[in-house]
Formats: sequence, structure tokens, C-alpha cells
Amino acid sequence: MAVFAGGRAFAGVTLLGETSVTPLAGHWSALRDPTAALDIDDVTKSEAAIWFTPLSGDLAAGYDGAAWWLRTEIRRGAGVPSHWLLEIEPPYLDEVSLFIEDAGGGLRTFAVGDRVRFDARPVPYRTFVFPVRLDDDLPHRVYLRIKSSSTVNVTGRILSPDGFALSTAHRDLAHGLAHGATIVIILFALVQFAVGRDRLHLTFLAYAVPLELMYLAIGGFASQMILPSFPLVADQLLGISTCLAIGGGIVFAAQVLDFRRHFPRMERIYTWAGRGGQWAALSVPLGFYWLAAPVVQSVVLLSFFITTFLAMKRALAGDNVARWYMVAFLLPIMVNMTVVARVLGLVATPFEMDMAAHFAAGTHMLLIGCGLVWHNAGIEAERRRTGQQQLEAAYQIERALEERVGLRTRELAESNATLAREIAERRAAENRVTDRERQVRAILEAAPFPMVVTGFPDGKIIYLNGPAAELINVPADQAVGLMSTEFYAEPAERAAIIAQIHQTGAVLGHEMRLRRMPRMQRWVLLSVVRFDYGGQDCALTCLNDITTRKQLEEALRLTGRRAEAALEAERQAMREQRNFLAMISHEFRVPLAIIEAASQLLNIYLRANGEAEEEVAKIRRAVRRMSELIDVCLADDRIDSSAMQLHADRVDVVRMLADICDDKRPFAGERDLVLHMSKRADVMADSTLLRIAFSNLIDNALKFSPSHSPVTIEVFAEEDAVRVRIADQGPGIAVEEQARIFEKFYRSTKSDRVRGAGLGLYIVKRIMDLHGAAISVDSERGRGAVFEIWLFRNAALPPNSVIPKR
Repeated sequence: MAVFAGGRAFAGVTLLGETSVTPLAGHWSALRDPTAALDIDDVTKSEAAIWFTPLSGDLAAGYDGAAWWLRTEIRRGAGVPSHWLLEIEPPYLDEVSLFIEDAGGGLRTFAVGDRVRFDARPVPYRTFVFPVRLDDDLPHRVYLRIKSSSTVNVTGRILSPDGFALSTAHRDLAHGLAHGATIVIILFALVQFAVGRDRLHLTFLAYAVPLELMYLAIGGFASQMILPSFPLVADQLLGISTCLAIGGGIVFAAQVLDFRRHFPRMERIYTWAGRGGQWAALSVPLGFYWLAAPVVQSVVLLSFFITTFLAMKRALAGDNVARWYMVAFLLPIMVNMTVVARVLGLVATPFEMDMAAHFAAGTHMLLIGCGLVWHNAGIEAERRRTGQQQLEAAYQIERALEERVGLRTRELAESNATLAREIAERRAAENRVTDRERQVRAILEAAPFPMVVTGFPDGKIIYLNGPAAELINVPADQAVGLMSTEFYAEPAERAAIIAQIHQTGAVLGHEMRLRRMPRMQRWVLLSVVRFDYGGQDCALTCLNDITTRKQLEEALRLTGRRAEAALEAERQAMREQRNFLAMISHEFRVPLAIIEAASQLLNIYLRANGEAEEEVAKIRRAVRRMSELIDVCLADDRIDSSAMQLHADRVDVVRMLADICDDKRPFAGERDLVLHMSKRADVMADSTLLRIAFSNLIDNALKFSPSHSPVTIEVFAEEDAVRVRIADQGPGIAVEEQARIFEKFYRSTKSDRVRGAGLGLYIVKRIMDLHGAAISVDSERGRGAVFEIWLFRNAALPPNSVIPKR
């Protein structure tokens, strides 16, 4: 029957006498309330009729947090009874409110849901059942408000009391059979685990138990029978059991088909997916189940297809057990596809599909149980084969054991004879030990220095000789039995001595103060060794009285102070000597500069006279040698001065080396100076000292290079340092001498014919050390020498360095 309201048509329901059950599918009009703010007064207004949209079947909205209003009209035909029942499914809806128009035009209100105590329901049944009274044959409007955190899928029907009784009897019988079969399978798996201790049955139970709880919650039995007084727990049981069952089923599928061996990649995916499904159960108490449920439902549907395909591959490969699992996972696909699609809100299907899905799940678990039985049978057969093999091995071991017993008997006889000999030898050894102890005691007694035997680690005195008794000023017979701690001037020292004996077995040359009774102290040099004495763990202590030596050391300490005062006077003399050297060097430089200038003028005037030019060159070389010697002496004096300061500034190493090469070339003779430079290379350094270092290295290379051989100088600007490499082709430096060439006044045995003071490389090394730089030499006898210097850009200069402010 079509009823028009506000220009929008919807189909009402007319109840006939011959009909005991009337479905409401196709008779609803629906209104979605996104904010859940509308109440019954809002939706019963005449202008609200246009908000409703007719439905072609039941409501299938999926996981939707909005509230939904359903509207229909009910009238009874002629001669039809007035008492009816309105049943709303599924039983796991959170809020279900029914408003039905009575004969007076008012609205009767019922508010139930799976979050309301069971005893508050108008009809005590697992689904939501409401009494409906139609006192006349006029249309009665019915409004239904639905809101749920689970899937919003609603179906309704009108039943006569007799029809309701018959329908509930049929459905409860079917549910009882399905639940009973599932419980029997669970109990069977428990027995199998108790007998075989196969962890696969535990994994199956982690899947089957939550699955059974899920179907109890879906059918409303959790609210009716298990937790009638705890509606919130019963409400959350559905979501939690669903997540646990899906996660457990995915993990069980991976284990039962042995993905780890056959499909290792899928095993990791299934394990993560299964654990994720189980952890998704936390979304129920946290209030996010409506977000997690679509993902979990989609994953389980996909896993059914993948598991069936992989089980089929295993079955085709000859795995007989996999055939059971292939059929077990194939069966739920055909039923659960429609159920999952309805749960996700994709299609509207009758709720009888839940019963079909329940029976399919029971058949699914029954097939899995058969597969587990087959699996157990295979394990038992393998166990029997293993037992038979072990029995045969035991027979072989028994025969070998008999042979070994015979051999062992003969060996035992020989061992007895050997043991008798060993006992005799042991007695002889004990006699020797006793003799040795007597000898040790005699040696200790005859020793001219103090010797003490104490128990270890307690320190109880067992024996001491005469010199020891004299040292501690206690008679030997009275000292035996005393504790050694009584004779330590510092008792805390004993713990460190005991620890060292534990670690190394001995203490050698430890100086300590010893108490000499009654109130004196003596310095002794203590040596202790751990040994066995009279069958007891003991320590032999040798004491050497060093009191006289300590007194001499104190006298030497006083003498040292006097020596320090004399040394300070010597330092003052050295400072005066440096001042004198600086004055003399200045006085030498003036005449040397005059001689150098005069030689240059003579060289200009006597260019035509070759012999005179040679003599002038000798004068210039002598002047240069004298100047270099003065520079070396001044540099050595400055470096060795404790008050020396670095005057650091930004230095271009390339330019400095180019200037030095230009200065050296007139005196290089037939040797060539070759400079290979890169880009500008700056470092923070004392330019005077750095020039002296480079000049000394280049002079050395020139002095030891043969005629017509070049001296190569290379500069490398690196990220953290400037590297300078100076190479010659001279006689080289022997490997055994390379460690000493940087020592002061050291000259190689092969350099006697070359003049020098033995200070050049020493000064270079000291300058490099002051700059935080590094120098190395690479040379072999007869193959020249290569010196490399690393000037680090971020080197730490001495604290008293003078650095100009920029």
C-alpha cells in the first residue's frame, strides 16, 4: 500500500489474518542524522516528511557514526487481532528507540540497545522485540531511531505472538546446533593438545574460541545469557571477539599451511596482518572500532581468497592435509562475501545470511578439525617410525654397551691395579710432602731475614722465624695465633694486598709501615707468595727492613730542594747568556751585511774576471753560511726558551716557499729548485719560525743533493690541512737513523763531509710541534729523502700565542 506524506511516497504495511510474519523490507523510509541532534519532535513535523527517502529493502549503512531514523506505517486488516510484536535485528545495535502511534494519536516510546541492561527490554529476548497494539484499522506511524558504533544494518518484521513463538523456536534450535557443534570442536582441540602437546592446536583455539564468542555476540546470546547485567561488556565483546578471531585465523592459516617453509614472504605478511588484527581489538574500548572494523573485515575477506589459493597449490603439490584446509577456506568465501559486503554497507541482505554464515563457520571449523586429525595422524605415524628407529638404535646401543661393559671390566681390573700403585705412590708423595714441610720450616728458621707464614685469607699467623719475631718485638711462641692485621700501621692496606694475591698469586716489593710492639713503626719491603703449607692454603711473607733507606730518601729529598735552588740560579745565568747571544748576533749581522754588500759590488765590477768572480762567490757563500748559523743559533735559543711566544698570523705558504726558493737559487749551484704549487694555501702560523723551518729543510736538500739533480717542493691545499712535500735525490737516510735525525746535535755518520751543527732538523721538529703540525721522513739509503709537513688549519696553538685581532 502506498502512503503519501509531504509529497514523498512510502510503502506502509497492512497486517492480514493469515500472515503470522510480515517483513518490513521495502516498507521503510530513511533519514540520516549526521550530528545525531534530531529528536522525535523534529522528525514528526509535517515539513520533516520530505527529509525521508524510501528504501527498496532493509537499511545497510555500514560503519557510520551518524544516527538513522526509519519511518513506516502499520494498519491491521479486518478481523485481524490487535496484539502484534515488532522485532528489530541485529542484536548488537547500541541504541534502538521505537516511537509508535497509539489510538489517541500519542506516541509510545521504547528505548533499548545492547548497551542497556537486558532486564530493561520490553520483551526478554536476545533480539529487540517491542509489543505493538493496534486498536483500530487506521494507519499507525512508526519511527525507529538507530545509532551504533558497530555496522548499521537494520531489518525488521511484524510477528503475531504465535508466529514469534514458532520463529524463535526454529531459529534458537538452529543456533543451538551450530554453537554446540563449534563447542564440541573446541573441546576436541583441547583434548588433542592435552594428548599431543602440539602448539598448532593452541593456535587453532586462539582462532576458534573468539570466533564462537563472536557468533554468540552476533546472535544476542551474550546479552541474554552470558552478561545480562553488564551490557557495556556484552556490547564490546562483539568487536573484540571479531578482531581476535580474524587475527587468530590469519595466524593459524599461516602456521597450518607451513608458510614459513613453503611461502616465507607470505608468512611474514600473514603474521603482521594477524597480529595487527588482534591488536585492533584495542580499538573497541578506545572508541575507534568504527574506523578499524572496515579494514579488518576487508583483510579477512582478502585472506580467505589468498589462503584458499595457497592451500590449492599445496594440495596440487601432493600435500593431502592441505586439501582439507582448501575446502575449509573455500566454503566461507561463498557465504561471507555477502555478509561482509552487507557489514560494510555495500548491499542489503536478509539476516538469515548470518545463520548461513554461522553454519558455514561450523562446517569450516569441522573441516579444519579433520585436517588437524589428519595432521596428528601424520605426526603419530612419524612418531612411530621414529620410535622404531630409536628402538633399533637402542638394540644396537645395547649390543655395543655389552661389548663396552666387557671392555670396561677388563679396564677396571687394570685400573684397580693402577689404583693400588697410585695409592702407594700417593703415600710416598705424602711422606715427601711431610719431609718437604720440615725442610721448609728448617729453611725459614735458618733464613737471615724475617719470614712469616699466615693462613690465607684470614691472616692468622701460623709460623714466624727469629728475625721476624725480632722485627715485631714479639716472642715467636706468643705471636703464633695472632692476626696479622694487628701489625699493620694502616690496616686498610691489607685489603688491597689480599685482592692482588687473589688476582696474581703474589705481591712483590710493596713498601709499607709495620707496627713494632709496643708503639714503634718500621718501614718494610713486603713480598708475599701464596703456597700450600701443611695441607692448608697459606701465604709466605718476606719482610725486609728499609727504615734506614727511607731515612736516606728523606735526606735526599732535602738535598733535592737545595739542588732546585741551584738550578734556578743556573736558569738565571742561561737567561743572561741568551741576552748576550742576542747582542753578539746583532753585532755580527752589521759587518756581515757590509761584507755582503761589498761582495755584490765586487761581483758587478769584476764580471770580466772569472777568477775574481769565483773568489767573490766564496765570500758571499761564507757570509751566507755565517748568517744561517746565527739564525739557527737564535732559533734554537728562542725555541728552547720557556717564555717563548708564537706571533701567529695568516701566512700564505705558497708565496713564502716561492720567496725562499728565489733567495736560495743564487746559491744552489747546478742544482735546480722546482716548486709545484696549487691554489693559495693559508694557515695560522708564526711566519718567522715557519720560514726558518722551510729554509732549513730546503738547505738540507740542497746540501745533500748531487750536482745537476733537482730539489722538488710540492704544496697541496687540502680541506683540513696544507701539506708540503720536499724531495731530494741525495744519498738518503738509513732506516735505523731516521728515528734520531730530529734529535738535538745528532748528525748522521754518512754526513761527516757536509758541514752542519746538528740543529737544523731539531729546530724544524720543534717548530712543527709548537704549531701542532706533523713532520715525517720517507727515505732509503741511496734513494734520496722525502720530508712531508702537515700544517693543520684548526691546530691548537700554545696558550701564550699572540694572535692579532681582525
